[in-house]
Amino acid sequence: MKKLVLPLIVASLFTSLNVSAKQLTLGHAMSLDNAAHKGMVIFADKVKEKSNGELTVKIFPNAQLGSERDQAEQVVTGAIDMAKINGSLAESFEPTFKVISIPFLFNNPEHMRAFMKSDAAEELLNSSKGKGFVGLTFYDSGSRSFYAKKPIKTPDDLAGLKIRVPESPTMMQMISLLGAKATPLPFTEVYTGLQQGVIDAAENNVSSLVEMRHSEVAKFYSMDQHTMSPDLIIISESTWGNLTDAERKIVKEAAAESLDEEIKIWDQTENANVEKAKKMGVTFVEVDKDKFKEKVKPMLDEAKKDPNLNYYIEKIQAIN
Repeated sequence: MKKLVLPLIVASLFTSLNVSAKQLTLGHAMSLDNAAHKGMVIFADKVKEKSNGELTVKIFPNAQLGSERDQAEQVVTGAIDMAKINGSLAESFEPTFKVISIPFLFNNPEHMRAFMKSDAAEELLNSSKGKGFVGLTFYDSGSRSFYAKKPIKTPDDLAGLKIRVPESPTMMQMISLLGAKATPLPFTEVYTGLQQGVIDAAENNVSSLVEMRHSEVAKFYSMDQHTMSPDLIIISESTWGNLTDAERKIVKEAAAESLDEEIKIWDQTENANVEKAKKMGVTFVEVDKDKFKEKVKPMLDEAKKDPNLNYYIEKIQAIN
């Protein structure tokens, strides 16, 4: 009888551990304090809850799986299942995503959020089918502005400066039109780049400025708010294809629900980070946005000539 006890215990343990459960990997380059990370934790919790533990998500933060571009490439090849990437990076893999990086396309955060929950957003998320990945959801990442060791009040103040940008042709074009030198650099190297003079300035949201400690080496945040390019969570097409219909439904529902929570967290986090930045000696510089808009308007005019991009531009501009 004793010989039967151990096998029964082992069987019980395997049952309790649910060894048949599928685990998906999800990487990103942000800190644990970032609103997107907290949104992803909610996403993972919802996937587990909705699947009764049959499907789980393991999150790898802080660029543990490489830079954002590295992780995006790993998703495309199927080496990892999912990644949260900057929206402007997505255009390197599917050109249609360029539309969300067009400067001053969104009027305000409410406009961007209305788009993120629209049918047009769902179409855009699916536009990369056949390219190795599909989008699950957009995430709020606020507005992007310039920060440097000196105030930037007009485009003239950018003349000749080396500005860090994500690996995005659209972002590089914007910097060029503003008279500066676009310098692609991994997000994780911005701090040392500013510190050592490899770059003169960067552009991002306030939370990135604070959470990645860029505020230690860049004390002026110039609020031109040139883009409101949302982040997105992408999933490998090979992973997506290996999920059942029921599992795909769970993942999509969890992603959409986590977006609602991530937006709330974003507002709380961003407001708190503005106060943190001020306490660290960061000066917030008001600018004349119209001067910046005028310089980059050719980008919108050019994009409208592309039928694929114009389709989404019209959809976005029609949103109230």
